[in-house]
Amino acid sequence: MQYRKKSEADWAVVLLSDKQEAIYYADLIREIAQKMGRKDDDATLTSIYTRLNLDNRLVYQGDGYWYYDSNRENRGG
Repeated sequence: MQYRKKSEADWAVVLLSDKQEAIYYADLIREIAQKMGRKDDDATLTSIYTRLNLDNRLVYQGDGYWYYDSNRENRGG
């Protein structure tokens, strides 16, 4: 069996599922960077944020908060 490395969005799903509530975007992307062993610089955090925007499993709630919608399918994100 071949395992695929978790993407930024996969980590977001894990973190949001574990927390069971919306998380402020800055906290979420910093925690993702930490889990992935990546730098905490602006370029890295911006890249993570962009990748989260492309994944339709993740929903922007407003006021900077994101949550995971388990009823959505990931189509091309």
